[in-house]
Amino acid sequence: MRVIRRWFIHALVILMLIAPAVAEARLLRRGMRGQDVLSLQHILVDLGYDLVLDGAFGSETEDAVRSLQAAMGLTVDGLVGEKTRDKLAELQASIVLHTVQKGDNLTKLAKEYDTVVRNIILYNGLKDPDHILPGQVLYIPTNSVPALGLLPLRRVTMQWPVEGRISSGYGYRTHPVSNTKHFHGGIDIVAPEGTKVQAAASGKVSSVGNRGNYGLSVVIEHAGGVTTWYGHVSKVSVKVGEQVKQGQTIALVGSTGLVTGPHLDFRIKIGDQTVDPLEWLP
Repeated sequence: MRVIRRWFIHALVILMLIAPAVAEARLLRRGMRGQDVLSLQHILVDLGYDLVLDGAFGSETEDAVRSLQAAMGLTVDGLVGEKTRDKLAELQASIVLHTVQKGDNLTKLAKEYDTVVRNIILYNGLKDPDHILPGQVLYIPTNSVPALGLLPLRRVTMQWPVEGRISSGYGYRTHPVSNTKHFHGGIDIVAPEGTKVQAAASGKVSSVGNRGNYGLSVVIEHAGGVTTWYGHVSKVSVKVGEQVKQGQTIALVGSTGLVTGPHLDFRIKIGDQTVDPLEWLP
């Protein structure tokens, strides 16, 4: 049912892009703004491109269009006309979004959607295909999508949110304050109070606020059910629902919550499960 609801929404997005409202759909190009540009960006994001959904046809959107045109053998001009629209709709219709449930594995999903495991791995950029987690969103190509291997992989590309020494890694540890053994779901990066914290990847701010021992924090949603968490900050400079770009300042390092000094507790989750940030960061 969840997949059906997602596809209903995606179908509306496609129609908004390819169907003219009164007259013929306008030719989209750099410098334009509007709902049709936003619809275009939604489709490009679903195909794997890392864009901010702002309805503005800027350089990032043009680069994504050019990349797709080159991959699909179209004229590479960065313009979205009839041929590019048709190809976007064709590619979008070939991909199903599946939210991983308990008991799912890639072999089962490949059989269910009449595809092959290798294509699911490639399109989602899975580093550990034997370990998919409930709540994780997979993009499944239902046939031999020509874009496979040509479009960007689905795995979110991260950058370090702040520079500093890692004082505590991912995994079991003895808490420096409570002195009890527990599982640490992120990495602690030591930095001076007030150091700028940058978004590790582009996405949408889903939560801002105090989280008990985790202190004042920010959570950002990314593609594929991935979220990044930034804890113990002293000040937040973004709000819930805001689209942020990779490298954008979102907060300042602090010592809120249960800490011994200023640092950033940085976490990455797929669904509800934490993963080791060092396996994702450059």
